[in-house]
Amino acid sequence: MEIHITHGQNIIKVLYDGFASCLIIRRPVAANWPDSRGSVGEYYAVSELSEKEKIVLADSLNCSLTDGTEAEIMSGIEDFLHLFENGIYQVNLGHIPYGNSSFHMSRPLPGDDYSDNSQKFSGWFYPFEDFNYLYTLENKSIDPKRVEYYTDLIRKGGRPKPIIFYSLYNQDPQMSSAFVLDGHHKIEAYTRLKMDIPAVFISKDNEGYSPASELMHGAHQLLRDIEFEHLFQNNDENLVHINFINDEVLTQAFDKILKESERIDVSLIEVLIRHNQSGSSEERKWLHQRLDFLRDNIHLSFFNLKKGLNVYTPQYVKEYQSNAWFLTTLRNTIELNSWIREVILR
Repeated sequence: MEIHITHGQNIIKVLYDGFASCLIIRRPVAANWPDSRGSVGEYYAVSELSEKEKIVLADSLNCSLTDGTEAEIMSGIEDFLHLFENGIYQVNLGHIPYGNSSFHMSRPLPGDDYSDNSQKFSGWFYPFEDFNYLYTLENKSIDPKRVEYYTDLIRKGGRPKPIIFYSLYNQDPQMSSAFVLDGHHKIEAYTRLKMDIPAVFISKDNEGYSPASELMHGAHQLLRDIEFEHLFQNNDENLVHINFINDEVLTQAFDKILKESERIDVSLIEVLIRHNQSGSSEERKWLHQRLDFLRDNIHLSFFNLKKGLNVYTPQYVKEYQSNAWFLTTLRNTIELNSWIREVILR
């Protein structure tokens, strides 16, 4: 069933910049991005909605998702879609196969293993399964009693349905994300019973990408420091499109990486080079302020007493007749200043 939304409330939408995706339900609640450092894994994070922020479905929709007819479900979903951004949506009834599907949500580590939140990723997975779904609730929000209620209902013949939202990007179909908007307890019940899951699937085709700055702002609200640094340094193709001079939030995030990270990736180096090559005095002023933060990097010392800062240096490769980036470790500020002159300010 195709539904056109022209006066949507823009409460629910997905941002995607060609690399990462971020689900918005009034505020960022889930993010997903690939690992670009030699792995085929993906990272994700979810954030619990407060009671005031939760999207409350109408009673009629809740009832129809539990035991309603197809017509009743479609009618309730059409009303529900007005919470979304404008666009054309496809709504279908189907099944999530139990045997080759995975559901991912944040699962806090116990005790001492989770003492330093800034050093832990919310979650990661290798996409071995054919279908991966991201919960929009944290593990702590799953109520065992509610799961037991649906387990008993299913055993008695009921078939309650969760709502799955796909935001499909024709340019990168493999990067399209599937989010569980409603029905987490139902899914837990079905998986406990090892059953395929009847579900309502909502999908929206997208022809273009979201601005990288908009996605990065959303992710910045959601991710821990180490997670955001990973996304920031790996989102290399999109950093060049961010106007850092007029973006205080992302510039501060940039500064934090320059000062605290043990590695400065090529993507950040190229941003610095671009600002140096600009004819704008404002951009060069911005650059020299960033270089001051880089000189204060905590992994550098004057007397080589620390482990050093990992950076990249371009070198000409005769075989390929072009430059390639090679990793090098700078031990002190003298080596850093030499690297800055040779690479950034050349």
